[in-house]
Amino acid sequence: MTGKVKAKKETPKMECRRCGVCCTRHQAFVTPEDIDRIVNYLGITLKEWDELYEDRRWRYSEYRLIRHVNGACAFLRFDGGLAACLIHEVKPACCARWEAGPDKKECREGMGKGSQ
Repeated sequence: MTGKVKAKKETPKMECRRCGVCCTRHQAFVTPEDIDRIVNYLGITLKEWDELYEDRRWRYSEYRLIRHVNGACAFLRFDGGLAACLIHEVKPACCARWEAGPDKKECREGMGKGSQ
């Protein structure tokens, strides 16, 4: 062993193409803080959140999943063929951390289909 540390391969960056594939393949995992931000942004109550947006099939402690409607995140809409998030300004932390890239199968699928 030479003691050399191998550098981590950096993945290429790319701008999101707004294909919406990630929003159809994954359910957003939301924290209580995420829920509070979204509820305040939408001007709804926690009861309305539970009824309209929470996926009741899965609960882990105080964390939740946003339900899918018609095969995609309840907050996903398409505008002019591009994916648009209705709560983009207050999107969940897991969505904010998502980085588009050619190394992600969702992005490769989106590149293959072009805009909807």
